[in-house]
Formats: sequence, structure tokens, C-alpha cells
Amino acid sequence: MSLQIILARHGQTRFNRSGVIQGRSDSPLTPTGIAETLKMPDLVSKFQPQAIYSSSLGRAAFSSSIYSQALGIPVHFRENLAELSCGKWEGSRRTDVVGNRNSIRSGWFDQPPFGESYQDGEERLRSFVDELCSCPNDSCKIVLAHAGLNRAFIKLIIGLNEEDAQFIRFPHDTVYLIHSDRTVNWLGLTTGSGNGFLSEIQ
Repeated sequence: MSLQIILARHGQTRFNRSGVIQGRSDSPLTPTGIAETLKMPDLVSKFQPQAIYSSSLGRAAFSSSIYSQALGIPVHFRENLAELSCGKWEGSRRTDVVGNRNSIRSGWFDQPPFGESYQDGEERLRSFVDELCSCPNDSCKIVLAHAGLNRAFIKLIIGLNEEDAQFIRFPHDTVYLIHSDRTVNWLGLTTGSGNGFLSEIQ
């Protein structure tokens, strides 16, 4: 890999705030989500990204439009960046289907009823990763998607093991900088900055 990637998540939505599982379903950004997303371009502008690759789901499309307008760069929508399907669980409260467990999926190959596993997401991301890795040297791209899908993306792009990838945290106001040597650090509005990943396991 010869480019730098800024990996972002869409802003907070109403479903996120109320603990409802979204998957391929959608809900609008909250006022907090909009306010945070409006600040995110300033956080990444120093890296001079040239383009955004975004999920086409509404919450991501709206978030990427904010980045695009602020940074003056184009958005390219990719269907394979859509969130992992949660099947029958979409629209249900998280606590009703997974209790107090942090993750919707208990393992990398675990699928919600009629939904997708992280492994499924990894497979449909392969063609996108090939496209991304063919970008010119010394370029910087923003990839803006979803928490579940982003975990599969990180595993695939840097070869992280499944156990670590599954528990990466994706706060809405934080991005991960994936460098050309596959080292990673985070940068956030409230999370500060650091090397590696924020994890659900403390």
C-alpha cells in the first residue's frame, strides 16, 4: 500500500443515540452528529486528502457531503462500503437481542439472523481495497463508512487479526490514520490522539 487513508465513520444518528440497531436501515443525524461532523474536516485538512470514498447509505452520504463541501474534494460512492446487514435485528434495541454485550456479533463469522458477518463484509470489500491500493503514490484518501464495515476494512487493509479487529472502537468524532507502512493512529475531537486503535476491551 502506497497511500495514506483517513478512515472515518458517519455522524451520530437517532438510532445510535437510542440504542437501536441500524445495519442497512437508516436514520437521520442528530444535532450532535451534525455539529461534530461539521468540525471533522478541520481535523483532517492538514493531511490534504484528495477525494472521499463513501458508503451510499443516507447517514454516510450526508456526512461525506459535509466533508466534501468543507474540503473542496469530490465524493465517490461505493455500494460495497455499506454497513453490514443486521437482518431481522434491524430496528430492534441492542439490549433486546444481545443484552449488555458491546458487539452485535459474538465472533468474526457470527451472523445476525439473515444478516452479514464481518467475514462477509471482508469479502465484499476486496474489490474496493484493490481499487484503493491502485491509487497514485503519496496520495491521501478519506474512506467514510460504518463501525462494523470499518472493522472488516481495517483487517483487510493492514492484515490485523480477527480478534483485535472485532473490538476496535469507532467513535463518531474520531478518525483513524492508516499510513503507507500500515501503522495506525487516531485523532478525535474528544478522544484526543494516540497510536494504534481505541478498543472495546480496556
